[in-house]
Amino acid sequence: MSYKVTLLPSQQEFDVYSDQTILEAAEQCGIYIPSRCRIGVCTTCLCKKIEGNVLYSLEPMLTQKEHAQGWVFPCLAYATSHLVLLFDE
Repeated sequence: MSYKVTLLPSQQEFDVYSDQTILEAAEQCGIYIPSRCRIGVCTTCLCKKIEGNVLYSLEPMLTQKEHAQGWVFPCLAYATSHLVLLFDE
C-alpha cells in the first residue's frame, strides 16, 4: 500500500510505501529532506505533522508533549495514511 506525502511550504509531493520510511521514499523520488544520522538522534530531519498518521518501528526520543504537537522524524517514520508535513525554510 502507498500513501501520498505533501511537504510544506514547498508543495512537493511523493508516494511512500508502507515498508519504507518517509525519508527513504523522498530520496527515491529525488526530493531532499535534511538528514544526518538516520536514527532519530540528530533532529536534522525533524518536522511537524499537519495531517495524517505515522508509525515507528523504533520509537524516537520525543516527549508526550512533542508527540501531541505533531513532531515527526521522517528517518524513522512509516506512513499509515496520507501525510502533510511542514519543514522550516
